[in-house]
Amino acid sequence: MKRFFKIATAALAMGVAVTLAGCGGFTSCTSCSSCNSKSKNIALTNSNWYPGTGYKGIQPSFIDSTKEILSYTVTHNGDGAKNNSYSVEYKEGSYKTKFYATRQFNRANFNFPEGYNAPDNNNETVYCFETEFSISVKYKLKSGTESDLLEDSIKTICYFRAAGKNLQPVYSERGCVTHVPANASAGSIESAYREFKATYKNYYTYDCSHVTTVTQENGEINTDVRRLKTKNSLFDNEELYIAVRSMKNSSGSQTVSLYIPADGGLVDRTIKASGAGIGDEERKSITDVLVQNGLYTRTEEGNNVPTVAAEIARTDGKGVTQTVWYAAITNADNNVSRSTMLKMTMPLSYGLGTLNFVLSKIGE
Repeated sequence: MKRFFKIATAALAMGVAVTLAGCGGFTSCTSCSSCNSKSKNIALTNSNWYPGTGYKGIQPSFIDSTKEILSYTVTHNGDGAKNNSYSVEYKEGSYKTKFYATRQFNRANFNFPEGYNAPDNNNETVYCFETEFSISVKYKLKSGTESDLLEDSIKTICYFRAAGKNLQPVYSERGCVTHVPANASAGSIESAYREFKATYKNYYTYDCSHVTTVTQENGEINTDVRRLKTKNSLFDNEELYIAVRSMKNSSGSQTVSLYIPADGGLVDRTIKASGAGIGDEERKSITDVLVQNGLYTRTEEGNNVPTVAAEIARTDGKGVTQTVWYAAITNADNNVSRSTMLKMTMPLSYGLGTLNFVLSKIGE
């Protein structure tokens, strides 16, 4: 198979000029099939989306018939923008996630490479996490020249194992058309951004020791085979927010490895608990959504959902830092709010402001 090595300047969990990672507490492990190392730095992953967070398998009630569907309103905040050459103007966008499980995942149905099949080609019960992101953006030079309104869209799907198996990735897809900042400064509107259009399909071996990626970009198809050698917990980039959700998030820090083909393969991210809060008005609106769906009960007026936040950053200190907020777990055996993702902030490259994702709806 033809090997390729592509390092994109904007390798994205969401596709808008940042690279993201998961977070949480950790322990050490001397045996793990996801990579070839005797000493492991394994993130503790719990089923924080269940009423009882200690359940390590996949609940039958979460399979096929039940889907957690969350919708977020996406807005741009340019108050902190520091780029003196050009700016961006985003229309209000949307981000939607679907999280469920299936017992019908069979590698033969996804055309896995030879030798990647499960023992006896049996079906496997796995989680599935789907996302859909769309937003419109216009680039503007300080001189007044501006681009047309550009449409960005990203769809992803990822299959992975239970919390008791460290959410090991099985298969993922990403399709994206995005217009990302190209340079810190621009002499023309054409040099301010570039269109990035690609699809990725990632096939993991059953023991998660190797991955084959098939990429289609600009009409060209390339295949890359990688050995997944890391001492950290390994996650596929497309399961990022579930991986973060599965962890402690209230204290400590953690290094994890993400597989991001557009960023050259395995990349490490440092994750640490953050003391950042959510503004009163915004937290009230989020809490209202949870209350309407039985995921929180106010005992008195103004009693809004408690939150925890995690910061996600590159291990080398470069680039931007993302923050993600989840409903705090106050009782691990009666986890009413299911550690639901409530909000995330995504700083844009080159000082172009921040995108904010705020929970607006639960269900179809």
